[in-house]
Amino acid sequence: MTRNLIVLGCAALLAFGLSFGSFAGSSPDSDSDGVPDAFDNCSSTPNGPLGATPGPPALVGCDSQEDYDVDGYGQACDPDVNNDGGVGLDDVNDVLGAQGAGAGNASDLNCDGGVGLDDANVVLGAQGATPGPSGLSCAGTGSPCSAQ
Repeated sequence: MTRNLIVLGCAALLAFGLSFGSFAGSSPDSDSDGVPDAFDNCSSTPNGPLGATPGPPALVGCDSQEDYDVDGYGQACDPDVNNDGGVGLDDVNDVLGAQGAGAGNASDLNCDGGVGLDDANVVLGAQGATPGPSGLSCAGTGSPCSAQ
């Protein structure tokens, strides 16, 4: 009898615990890229392991939270190449000056492995914008964020 009560009590506690677990949701991931917003360096544009979605231009290469200048903003949402807080013609000039640079350059905004006119087009289309948004607390502070 005591053994049966213990078994029933344990089963009730297990069921009670599981019912609370079903209300605990997963972390939000606004852009559905597989990286929770709090850890996503580009929380409104997909750039995580579930792959980037095509955009103007296609960001198919940015799928690993790339952040070549380590400022806390992912390449897919960081057309502020000179890190002055806003996107302007000075950023276009920086991209044009980096034409032909290879992979890993901060001007490679679509993560295709090189800097080209397609990257300058991204900056031109983002004139007046700011980088981000980013879920990383170090983003925009002027201090380097840890590499992914």
